[in-house]
Amino acid sequence: MTVVDRQRWLSGLPPATRRPWWQRLLRSPIFWLTLVLPPLYGLSLYDMYSEMHPDRTFPDGTVALGLNNEAIRQAAFWAMWTALAYVTLFLWLDRYRLQRPLTWVLTFLWGACASTWISVKVNTWAGEMMQTTQAGADDGVRPAVFVAPFIEEASKATVLFLLVIFYRTRIVSRINMVSLAGLSAVGFAFVENIIYYGRAIVYVSNTIEVTDPTATVKELILLRGLYTSFGHPLFTMMTGLGLAVALGARSKWVRVTAPLGGFLLAAGGHMLFNGIASTRPVEELKTPWYLALGVVISLALYLVFSVVGEARLIRQRLTDFRRVGWLTDRDPIVFSNGFRRIKLLVAAMLRGPRMWWRTARFMRLITELAHTRAQEVAGTGGPGIEDRCHQLIHQIEKLRPHALTETQGLKTFPKYRWLSRRPASSAQGQRL
Repeated sequence: MTVVDRQRWLSGLPPATRRPWWQRLLRSPIFWLTLVLPPLYGLSLYDMYSEMHPDRTFPDGTVALGLNNEAIRQAAFWAMWTALAYVTLFLWLDRYRLQRPLTWVLTFLWGACASTWISVKVNTWAGEMMQTTQAGADDGVRPAVFVAPFIEEASKATVLFLLVIFYRTRIVSRINMVSLAGLSAVGFAFVENIIYYGRAIVYVSNTIEVTDPTATVKELILLRGLYTSFGHPLFTMMTGLGLAVALGARSKWVRVTAPLGGFLLAAGGHMLFNGIASTRPVEELKTPWYLALGVVISLALYLVFSVVGEARLIRQRLTDFRRVGWLTDRDPIVFSNGFRRIKLLVAAMLRGPRMWWRTARFMRLITELAHTRAQEVAGTGGPGIEDRCHQLIHQIEKLRPHALTETQGLKTFPKYRWLSRRPASSAQGQRL
């Protein structure tokens, strides 16, 4: 590695010299994460299944029924809809600087598999350590309040730190970090809901005292899948925002304290949430729920303004290059507008996979150019950032003739020639 390439690597930039594809593959962190993480995900799911599937007999003779396959299947069906809704929301937020689909999948599966496995193991161990024989003591409340928030938030956020360490060139804005944090939390909530729904289904199926099993299960589904579904994404996004602030800060003190502050805020909010839900009856939860909903609405408004600010930043920084003649007059207007970008992608998709790939790559490059320029203006880019801007401009101009880059006069649905052609046999038949 040359001195220039090392400086660029320390600044989170790709090397100046382009290597062969196999060297780029072997040096790609996402390649090694793809090789290592999926087997770990599979082992985590298998271990949790083997632990929760059989019945458990306790020393006092009581038996806890395990999760059968039918209960897991039904629980996964009901938990799927909440996960799909939140995944769609976070992918929509990340539309300006799209991550690779593989990054989204690995992040979601981390929360669903690795984070859930870590939390189950540690929470079970902590529950056994905090058991007491005191009369009236509740063994389940204390681990849920004092242990679970820290373990769950730390395990969900671990994948964010891994991506920042190994793949930080792809995370350029707070929206990127928030969307990835949300995907990890949604994956965690998805598997956790399967466990809770499955246990409820097994319980009502084997307890004769339950008069309406279907209503009991649906009540739990509405509680966890709708009314309190914002819990895990809300808390993990706090850690993600702290980490995003650290990435954009010049002060080393802020880079250390911002992620720690975000994590403590997430764990504290999670602790308060679990404490209120565990110690108060359902009738008294209406007021805390409205307060939590207010926090969610405030965060949603912040994200909306952040998306608007993201569009403004892209337009301003691309305008810098337009002024010196390196970009066209329409580039800042087209690629800072979310609707125009969607139109380009849809039109390119209808013109074939090659056109879609080139257009999507053009968008990624020009968006990276805007954020690289923003880092240069803020003074957080490090050495080699000017060379990176020049390299991106050359790649953009090389790709421009082969991609869709203008929305004026662009027809979303192309007129295919074969639709207007009339078969020879049909035309002859009409003449006859």
